[in-house]
Amino acid sequence: MEPQADQAQPRSGGAWLAAGRAGPPPGTRLKQALLVAAAVVVVSATAVTVGLWWGEDGPALGAGPDDAFSTAPECAVVAAETVERVLPSGRLETNEHGPLSDADGAWCAWTSVGADGAAPRVLQVDFEARFTDKAGEVTGASAAARELDRSTPITDLEGAAPLPSLGEDALVWPGEDEGTAELVYRSGNLVVRVFYGGAADSGGKPLSFGAARDGAVAVAEQVADSL
Repeated sequence: MEPQADQAQPRSGGAWLAAGRAGPPPGTRLKQALLVAAAVVVVSATAVTVGLWWGEDGPALGAGPDDAFSTAPECAVVAAETVERVLPSGRLETNEHGPLSDADGAWCAWTSVGADGAAPRVLQVDFEARFTDKAGEVTGASAAARELDRSTPITDLEGAAPLPSLGEDALVWPGEDEGTAELVYRSGNLVVRVFYGGAADSGGKPLSFGAARDGAVAVAEQVADSL
């Protein structure tokens, strides 16, 4: 089953806000996009089918003996205190876990959109534990490193910066819309992606990139400490 064209995929947090690029002033634009995001968080769970998870080669056979992570972490690894810190009144909307081709993935998303008196924000944390391939030629850690190599062009974006505290290949950059930040890092064979953004207050004024970046980094560092 193919996902609908207007449905965001679980691993593409920045796309949730892309619809708000033209039209009303920035604050209104962001608020409208976040309202759409809240709906997408729920819909995206149904868009993840067995076919999407498994890929062309069928489900993974499982982790190899040298793969540090044999499964993707559960959403609960993101502490409730951490969610409350960056997303006051936030609630878990997506909690999905399933097999990928030579990997295991988890997709987690929280939103405070619609919460009484709360600044509308979205937090998404995705995990992908890459496994040694069936031929035993490419280790899970190497596959995860290759996954991060795909982010190399992002280093040219204004505001993009390395994150040595999370590893030599960790990177944070501005999201597609004002008030958002995205981040990726690797721990052995595990790739972790964080998307965070929204409004600074209930009035809808977007977060500064600095605030969005700091929130994403705080979440990533807490997850890294917990793993």
